[in-house]
Amino acid sequence: MTLTEIEELFKKNNIPFELCEFENEKAYWHHIALFPYTKNAKSCKVIAMIIKSKNEQTNIELQFNEVNNIFFFEELFFGDYGYEMFDCAEDTLPSALIDSVFEVMKGNIKIITCNDLKGKHRLGDACFDLNDDDNFFGKQGFQKAMEHINKPKKFLSKLFKSKKQYEIYDWNTYQCIIK
Repeated sequence: MTLTEIEELFKKNNIPFELCEFENEKAYWHHIALFPYTKNAKSCKVIAMIIKSKNEQTNIELQFNEVNNIFFFEELFFGDYGYEMFDCAEDTLPSALIDSVFEVMKGNIKIITCNDLKGKHRLGDACFDLNDDDNFFGKQGFQKAMEHINKPKKFLSKLFKSKKQYEIYDWNTYQCIIK
């Protein structure tokens, strides 16, 4: 889908957005993530469609890459969590985008990201659907992840002075924990 098509789709669904242009993917990825992996970044221009969240820290963003002066949808992000929608069929993409955006805006999605501040790299991320009781990526999974994050540091972590940053957020709230 093109930027123009998704602009029309979002206007029709009363989803407010703003646009921001970046000189290339590397610049965009530095905007979106603390420690982005940019080795395979494309040199094309990028436009981000930004939907401001109520938590004022992490937004929903759609990345569009320029090909022959037309901007095509590339990826959906909430904060720096990428939805990896590259396998979504073109005919189902509009409804998948709208459904994903509305689920985030309803506060049903929680994200946890973890970065190694000492080693300056990303350790991982997870997306939790709070309407689901799944043991891994539902409400129970989120609760287990928070229990793990809130545990005191282990002996080896203290010995090697590891420093992890956890970002925990949904549409309405944002929390950063550094251990």
